[in-house]
Amino acid sequence: MNRRRAFTWLEFRWQLAIFLILTALLIPKFMGARENARRANCQSNLKQIGLALQQYVTDNGGDLPSRHWPALLKPYIKEDRVFRCSTTSGPKGASDYFFHARFLEKPLKGSASPPTLILLGDGNDGLPLARFPDSWRTDENSPAWRHIEGANYCFADGHVKWLKSKRVTDDFRMVIP
Repeated sequence: MNRRRAFTWLEFRWQLAIFLILTALLIPKFMGARENARRANCQSNLKQIGLALQQYVTDNGGDLPSRHWPALLKPYIKEDRVFRCSTTSGPKGASDYFFHARFLEKPLKGSASPPTLILLGDGNDGLPLARFPDSWRTDENSPAWRHIEGANYCFADGHVKWLKSKRVTDDFRMVIP
């Protein structure tokens, strides 16, 4: 007998159910990979800003820049997009990162514990590149927790790290010198 075999309705439903279950299991993995790529891009941006900041400090007798830090770091950074996190879609000409206001126009050399002191990080305000507020809050609104319940930070010694939001808001030694 030369009978053509086709899927029955029941077999089709089982295959569809298995496909949907596998899809539901794999989609979060792909989304997590995409977010990890964005986080890495953001960390790269902060690292470049941190290197520019170190060069600025070297060129200016050890002093950190003023509240116009993005404009002052421009000669050391080739592209404006370095000031933008790929996770956000805020206004052009704004920075997605904050500069710790307690350090504006102060010498970095005398700062206590540079490996644990945050200088730069993910910011919420989308402020123009030429200004940033005098104070930095440590509530849920600032810094920005845009990378899966955490944010990227550049420390005074130049290293960049992702930290959970609770770690930063609970450990004020990282924030307040």
